[in-house]
Amino acid sequence: MPRDRPDRTAAFHRTHFSELLIADTIRAIEQAGPLADEVEMREAFGTASARETRLLVRARLLGHRLSLDRELLRWREAALAATFALTLLAFLTAYGTAAAIIGSGRTINAVTAFFALLGMPTLTLAIWAVAAASGGSGLFGHLSFGNLLLGLLARLPGERNPHALTMAQSAHGLLQRARLLPWAFGAVSHAVWAAAFVLLLAALWFAFSFQQYRLTWETTILDAEFFVRFVTFTGALPHWLGFPLPDAATLIEPGAPGGDHRAWAWWLIGCAFVYGLLPRAVLGILSWAMYKRGVRRLHLDTADPYYRKLLARFDELEQSRVVDPERRAPSDHAAAVRASGETSAARAVVGFELPSELAWPLSGLAQADLLERIAGAGSERRALLDQLAGLRPRVLLVICHAASSPDRGTERFLREAARQAGQTALLLVASENATASGARRWQDWLAQSDLSHIACFTDAAQAAAWMEAAHG
Repeated sequence: MPRDRPDRTAAFHRTHFSELLIADTIRAIEQAGPLADEVEMREAFGTASARETRLLVRARLLGHRLSLDRELLRWREAALAATFALTLLAFLTAYGTAAAIIGSGRTINAVTAFFALLGMPTLTLAIWAVAAASGGSGLFGHLSFGNLLLGLLARLPGERNPHALTMAQSAHGLLQRARLLPWAFGAVSHAVWAAAFVLLLAALWFAFSFQQYRLTWETTILDAEFFVRFVTFTGALPHWLGFPLPDAATLIEPGAPGGDHRAWAWWLIGCAFVYGLLPRAVLGILSWAMYKRGVRRLHLDTADPYYRKLLARFDELEQSRVVDPERRAPSDHAAAVRASGETSAARAVVGFELPSELAWPLSGLAQADLLERIAGAGSERRALLDQLAGLRPRVLLVICHAASSPDRGTERFLREAARQAGQTALLLVASENATASGARRWQDWLAQSDLSHIACFTDAAQAAAWMEAAHG
């Protein structure tokens, strides 16, 4: 990530689903070949003890390196804008149809207005119900609003991540495998329609409050009893909730002088409320609750061969943890280290297996005769030890990541590097994902090993002061 670009990930709020999504996206990316993850593996190993949590932390670190969290933040911003636009579109569609009927004159065909207001919302509700019954699979799953929305988010213009489409496919796959696709996007769809009906009901109330309309019905082949039964049937539930129901005489002759047109208006508003707003509000709350419940039950499939390989690598790190340090013959450190007269006046600062996101060199520690950062490969270690042997620095500061665990390789490197310097110290730095227990683990390890002579710092300013004092 370029240093001059503002870091928008500070506004990114991680959730359980977002972590699972990033993990599944990393799995899909690594199908084309494994990523270099030595530092991330060590940090995940040192940060967490639970097996699944280690997998999630590793994926989170790799996702940060690949800017997947930035892409998710872009999705969220776009989804908010899309939800607002869809709400406005749903309102304009529903109200435009109603306005075409209401605005045609002072006489309104009540039954036509009923179907105009509720026809499209009922059709979309039926499509969602079929998709929910099928669990989001089949034709309705592939052509669902959710699938189309994910594809649109992945193809939005702007600074798009190269793995955006892969992440969209992973999101769809996760939701579909957990049968959460209808609930996740049903919550959005129902919320959009509920908001549209709130605006629509307000518009109808305003129109009927300040203008005089005559609601009636017209037919060529149907008799009056049909409309009596239709209005009575559709108005029963709204009437049970307190909305007026036109009487029988008005139903037979709605256009007669003195007809109760106020009751007709309330019948139409009540039907829009009961059959339009109420189901969407209830189903929206239900969909959100079902989605949250399903997400809490989602876990990584640790039986998958991909995750089993990663867990095996974590087991290898567990076995190599320095709980029983190499047995070495007791030795006097003062005899092993060159006398101060045999060292040069040089200062050396070495970064050992640091995470890629940590800035280098560290502030206040850039003034050194030898300033190196290595990932920990064997060839890098040998080359650096040869440099130290030639330089023979008076002071050596080795910088390690606090969240990592000291293993035999780290112990061997520190021991061999300390032999080439007059005085050696260790500085433990932490990234945003590190825990406070990491530094204590290193300090306990130094105290229990034959490296207890190495000073240990967790503050860069204190380490810099130690270098000045030791060099002077």
